[in-house]
Amino acid sequence: MAVSSGDTITAAQYNGLQSRVATVMGTGSGLDGYGQSLTSAQVSAGATVTATDMDNLRVDLNKANNHQIGANSNVANIAVGNVIGADATGADISSLTTTDGGFNDYESAVDTIESNKLSIDAGNSSVEAATSSTRTTSWNGVITHEFTVTFASANDRRFFFNSGGEIRFSANLSGQSGSKSDDWSTLLNNMGTIKFNYTQTTSTGSGTGSSIGNYDLTGAYQTIFTKTGSGNYAENDYNIAARADSSSVLRFRIEFRDDDSGDPPITPLPKGATPGGVDEDVNGTLASTIQQLRATGSNVEVATPSYTNTSNL
Repeated sequence: MAVSSGDTITAAQYNGLQSRVATVMGTGSGLDGYGQSLTSAQVSAGATVTATDMDNLRVDLNKANNHQIGANSNVANIAVGNVIGADATGADISSLTTTDGGFNDYESAVDTIESNKLSIDAGNSSVEAATSSTRTTSWNGVITHEFTVTFASANDRRFFFNSGGEIRFSANLSGQSGSKSDDWSTLLNNMGTIKFNYTQTTSTGSGTGSSIGNYDLTGAYQTIFTKTGSGNYAENDYNIAARADSSSVLRFRIEFRDDDSGDPPITPLPKGATPGGVDEDVNGTLASTIQQLRATGSNVEVATPSYTNTSNL
């Protein structure tokens, strides 16, 4: 709550700001909380809010803001002995000249980190290898890569996604030959990288994502992404489905569905030929690759989950 010039800043007002910062940076609940230790703390009722208290709050604000957008909050350091005003700070009551060090400036900075709580700056994250599966033998029909993501606790799962974490999917087919295999290679290349975050699944290329993310999962599989083939191979598709096995374990199923029933028959039928099309196998080296985007660094760092393949290509 903003204060006016001439008001006394109370311990309760400071504690209100500190509690809001702790909700973003600390344990929080639901969509709030990165699971980090804080520098600031509550002050006792009736106590004087000191420059040290405000500076500790500024440290936590800067960590949150840096994590979210890569820059410090727009609040000044308050020196020991300074008077904290509503909209400025200074050495004494007659010279409150620092206009970004007032109590209301700190409140505005808290508003900002609350608005950006689910954002992450690229410089405060790492893209890391998670798991993969590879197949070199020819195939037809449906083949599956399935894996689990296990967090240390339900809170660790929340911290991972609240801090901007993503589970990323990509696939490619190389060394292939033939029109069907070439179409599969094009399909997989064109979909780019699929990103599963707290609220949605998107792709850097083409394909159909969804408004399903971590907080939308149930105990039953839901399709979160689909990419289909083209031309004679439009029946083929790549699908990702996801579910929550428990509050701390997620499961993903990636299907490579070669549902094409064969090339159209040649008409008129040449002498001695067999009616019907040919359903050729897919050849080459197929790779399904999983990565994660995780909050890392000195501002916010969350624990990595573990990845286990339960079905390989």
